[in-house]
Amino acid sequence: MAPYPQPPTGNKIYKWIKKNFHVTFTWDIMEGGKDEKIAQMTESGNYPDLLHIDSRKFYDAGALIPLDELIEKYAPRLKEHYAGIWERMKEDDGHVYTLPAWGVTQGRDWSSWYGDSAMWVQKDVLREAGYPKITTMDEYFNLLINYKRKHPVINGQSTIAFTILTADWHSFCMINPPNFLAGFPNDGNGTVDPVTHEYKSILYQDISKRWFRKLNELNALGVIDRSCFTDTYEQYLEKIASGRVLGFHDQGWQFQQAENSLVSQDMYNRTYAPLPIVFDASVRPHYRNRKLPNIGMGLGISVKAKDPVRIIRFLDAELSDDAQKVIGFWGIKGQDYQFDQHGIPYRTDAQRMQQRDDNWKLQNQAQLWYYLSPKIEGSFSNGYPANINDIFGEKIVTMRDEDRKLWDAYNVSSYPEMMDMDPPENSVWFPAWQIQIRDGSEAKLTWQRAEAVYREYLPRIILAPAAQFEALWQEYIGELGRTGLDKYEAYMQSEINKRIQLWTPKN
Repeated sequence: MAPYPQPPTGNKIYKWIKKNFHVTFTWDIMEGGKDEKIAQMTESGNYPDLLHIDSRKFYDAGALIPLDELIEKYAPRLKEHYAGIWERMKEDDGHVYTLPAWGVTQGRDWSSWYGDSAMWVQKDVLREAGYPKITTMDEYFNLLINYKRKHPVINGQSTIAFTILTADWHSFCMINPPNFLAGFPNDGNGTVDPVTHEYKSILYQDISKRWFRKLNELNALGVIDRSCFTDTYEQYLEKIASGRVLGFHDQGWQFQQAENSLVSQDMYNRTYAPLPIVFDASVRPHYRNRKLPNIGMGLGISVKAKDPVRIIRFLDAELSDDAQKVIGFWGIKGQDYQFDQHGIPYRTDAQRMQQRDDNWKLQNQAQLWYYLSPKIEGSFSNGYPANINDIFGEKIVTMRDEDRKLWDAYNVSSYPEMMDMDPPENSVWFPAWQIQIRDGSEAKLTWQRAEAVYREYLPRIILAPAAQFEALWQEYIGELGRTGLDKYEAYMQSEINKRIQLWTPKN
């Protein structure tokens, strides 16, 4: 997850939680070496009451307690909330250990925000080009190159046409683009044939060679941000927040913090629009998915929790509509919003301005807890959007000129619609990236060896003179072959087959 700042003790929403639920928080926010910190915790056995789970290491260390019996006894809201995905949430032993924080939608999905994978482009780049229809990889990069030529400097710094997130576990942004460019959905480190269901690692495929050859050509033109291969995640965010990066491939949630910074600096024209870029016009893009719960990740109760029953009751109670409004995107009635004479919720201009101020939000919103905990997405039981910004009146009033002109030009009413007006149903196994691999297993060790190879070779391949590309690529393929990558693929194939068998609806 993104590195959030420590919530201040005077934050009004945490005070509201304390008053209404008698619950307080002490945060242990990991910075830098996440794997090292997890290793320290699992080796010592010292865990907080609650853990944000995005690593299999906590499962393997026995750090989590099963939640299904607790939910059955004490949490009717949680039981109803997860009813549609309950079987998918179970581990091989039949128990549920984590509560997905995202992707469980009720009612109508009102959101105009897009948080999944895309080729992102600065809105000002599209504006200056006259909002052209951009479909292919070549069209996308020509757009960035033309803008950089006209604007070699932005805010006193050299313009970066295209950067790549390569830091630690975020390096999937370096290897995943070929999946999408070839029309596959986000199955993580590989592709799944929609007919045969064959799984293949993305690392050695011809579509990857095509992508990295393109990056190699672009590097010769000075388009690629060469320092991206040594940047930390924080440096990546800082570059985006500077307003000088024109494009990149990423998932929207990963750079949201940098976008928030651009907004607070009054550089909204430097924020980003998603594009469903493909290799050529014959490919149907498949970036946008149907809503997807983050199975196997989310909130878990540790074996050291002093009162699991109290915790699960709190998680259940805060899933009420009224609590979700306060903890989530509405806030406190009378302070953050109010109702007009017709009973319609709205914000004043002053209240809307506060929502653009990161410092104000740190003091007045429970952003970190809301990010981590089970939540209502879509709409409340009365039909209102879970995010007050998606109420029609607020959406119209708060819409920026940049977005209004862009949406009008592309005949859409949201950024998800820019990616796909009507995405296909998710395949029964989807997504393969949620398949968990145990530490120390042959599949895990194999992938770690392959990861070391691509981390070493792909930056070299991108930055090499064009004449060396083919030889380096063949050397890279040879090194991958020595990692035993076929064992990783065999494990993924077996898990995909298992999902198809267990999750295919029975007639």
